[in-house]
Amino acid sequence: MCKIVILVDQLTNHGGIEKLVAIKANYWTTVFGHDVTIIGTDGTHLPIKYELEKEVKYIEFAINYNTTKSFFHYSNTAKLLKNTLKIQRYILKQHPDFIVVASHIPMTYILPFLYRKKTKIIKEFHFTKFYNQSNFKNTLFDKIENRYDNLVVLSKEEQQFYHSNNVVVIPNPVVVNNLTLRPNKKNVAVMVLRFAPVKRIALAMSIWAEIIKDNPDWELHIYGDYHTEYGQQMQQLLKDKKLEKSIHFKGETDNVSAVLAKSKIVLMTSEQECFPMVILEAMQQGIPTLALDVPTGPRNIIQSLHTGLLADSEDAFVTLFNTYVNDEVLQKKIAKNMQKEIEKYNLCNIMSLWQKTIFKQCN
Repeated sequence: MCKIVILVDQLTNHGGIEKLVAIKANYWTTVFGHDVTIIGTDGTHLPIKYELEKEVKYIEFAINYNTTKSFFHYSNTAKLLKNTLKIQRYILKQHPDFIVVASHIPMTYILPFLYRKKTKIIKEFHFTKFYNQSNFKNTLFDKIENRYDNLVVLSKEEQQFYHSNNVVVIPNPVVVNNLTLRPNKKNVAVMVLRFAPVKRIALAMSIWAEIIKDNPDWELHIYGDYHTEYGQQMQQLLKDKKLEKSIHFKGETDNVSAVLAKSKIVLMTSEQECFPMVILEAMQQGIPTLALDVPTGPRNIIQSLHTGLLADSEDAFVTLFNTYVNDEVLQKKIAKNMQKEIEKYNLCNIMSLWQKTIFKQCN
């Protein structure tokens, strides 16, 4: 048994990282028998969104950074010091075997310099470094990351952006259940996302306006918290484009699997992605994803016209949509291939990678 600490900003919002933290903590505790504690930087005292097993401990440090500013802005200086002291005291008192930094938090850059004796430190990366510029800040951050025992990235393509020999590739997992296909589903496409400019929802609307010219009976359901400034902008754009009858903002969902199971296809128009969980979750439900091909993202999971659909332009996106929805042979082929492909990301297989490559001293 190992004592494992997972550092994250919070577990009170919906999100891919938050969901993964819960999945890993539960598995590491109940299957491997490890002692797992999750420490959240921010303390909102709201219920956590993803269920944790009773053996998993969750602690809120209630640092509450000013997230509108840099973590190292003077408005966060005192908070950063408080956070550092709390983590250092915790390490000295609890002596964890591993600390896993699961989200992008200030401790990413502080933890390697704390006194930790035999505690090994691991950093997970859920974003792509493809767009990182060569400058002093990124060079400094690279040097700090080199001080970790391991850096965990999601694909071999991502691995090439790291200048270190401590990089391990471990993809995201998915819980693979027996597939039950639902017949006679409505013509619904879905997007499950965070309402942010990087997701290019405006572009999705423009593409959808072209799609419904040939598919007027289809609807696009977009799931995510749209009660933000950007979300309000997208609502206004929806009205301006007069697409309210075919595009519906559905808000957040606590059951992504159920949403996907009722749909026929998932759409993705993000400017950048790293290793989108929703593609794996859709595959698990027998639902293909049609995505714009961006560096290091969907292409690491999808083989176009084999396990999904990748478009290299907006026009190609529309063409592929029309091809897929009108070709039953292609639909059956992709569905069959997805069933085989998803096994690579089976929760048990991915968790075994963690045990063999990261927690091997605990065997």
